Amino acid sequence: MGEKAMSRRKWTLLYRVEDGQKVHLFELLQRHDLNRRLRDGWKEVKMHS
Repeated sequence: MGEKAMSRRKWTLLYRVEDGQKVHLFELLQRHDLNRRLRDGWKEVKMHS
């Protein structure tokens, strides 16, 4: 994986409810991977700095 591909990835906190429990994921994702997770029912946690 080249430098350019690495620079397009960012750490993203996602969550969804499964069987009545909140599930969180913290993953290093590219934009198309994030879009796929959002389509699968995950929601992005917006972190403010």
